[in-house]
Amino acid sequence: MQLPNKVNILGAEYKITYVDKPSDVDIHGRYSYWGQVDHWTRTIRIYKGKERTDEDVWQTIFHEMLHAIVSQLHLNCLDCNGEDYSNNNHKELDILATTLVDVLFRNGWMNKG
Repeated sequence: MQLPNKVNILGAEYKITYVDKPSDVDIHGRYSYWGQVDHWTRTIRIYKGKERTDEDVWQTIFHEMLHAIVSQLHLNCLDCNGEDYSNNNHKELDILATTLVDVLFRNGWMNKG
């Protein structure tokens, strides 16, 4: 499956890059992540290890896009408070991303590569 290398979110273009190690996802090199959006550089970095399925990678892409949407629209209901991953809003954002990707794959709108 072809993965995007950029996405336009509400008029802001984000470059998407893929890395082979979770430790390479963090733009500052401090932590290991599945994905990360950086609003200052307008980049999205995604871990695309060989063991990850298409659905997993797309779920991470959608998760990071939702972070960008929440930030740009100032949506308090899904505000994740920076890197606080224990935040319930972050869990709900992740569930939303998982659901969207599931619907797209389940209905054949996105196909496995």
